[in-house]
Amino acid sequence: MLKIESITMTDAKDNTYLIKKNQVESFPLIGGESANMIVTESWNQHGNTPNIALMDAYEGELIFIIRTSTLIPEQIAEERRKITNICNPLNGTIKMTVALNDGSVYHRDITLTSAPAFPTGLENRNKEWQKVQLLYTANNPFWYSESEILETFQGVEPLFQLPFTMSPTTPVIFGNVIPSNLATNEGQVDAPIVIQIKGACVNPRIENETTGEFIQFKDLTMISTDILVIDTTFGQKKVELNGVNVFNKLDFASTFFNLQIGENAIDFSDETSSTETTIQFIYRNLYITL
Repeated sequence: MLKIESITMTDAKDNTYLIKKNQVESFPLIGGESANMIVTESWNQHGNTPNIALMDAYEGELIFIIRTSTLIPEQIAEERRKITNICNPLNGTIKMTVALNDGSVYHRDITLTSAPAFPTGLENRNKEWQKVQLLYTANNPFWYSESEILETFQGVEPLFQLPFTMSPTTPVIFGNVIPSNLATNEGQVDAPIVIQIKGACVNPRIENETTGEFIQFKDLTMISTDILVIDTTFGQKKVELNGVNVFNKLDFASTFFNLQIGENAIDFSDETSSTETTIQFIYRNLYITL
């Protein structure tokens, strides 16, 4: 059975507040998130036809306690300040990190919808404990994995070493081109990606052959030191060459695709059939529930 080991709140300045497992009183760990079902209904039709399901923003509550039996009033007040300094609606997005007893770690981005509550009454505040209530919204309802996944889809595996002897009959092999590859999304949700293209190429094209979607450039020539970054995350989409916006270089038919659940066959090409380019996908598995 999955149990919480700890919950950590981290603000934009990397300040943290740790809540240990024996402090947690109420926290919905598994399931319950609602979905918005988009349906159509025609005349003379029984029921309706489901088209798509979209997850709603998640409204959550976390109740935990501060152990006060060994603290003086000034220390209790200081502990409240520590909580409020981080779990503050004015701080914007807070990263909630949940560590489970199986060793797994998951994150969720939340915003506090009210200041922390420190309720009164003997059942909430006494010599042994002080209860704390946090109300929050996960505007992006998905949990995401602790580690990023980095996949390299084309590059050169170096084989050449010094010193070497030139043979009149055997060719010198400087390296092997790493072929197109598979990106496997093991989460429960299609995963947005950050694509990095490094090196010389002309009008690169990245295709998810599994879905038929692609990102294609026009009038774009890259040299060996160039780095092209594409982010397909909803609300964060960007296309930058060496940090400069190059959205205008995209072919109009391009799609900021995600990785579908399961295997995704990825192909890279450009107009020169370059072998000097390295393509990397960076992504995380996303989960509806833990």
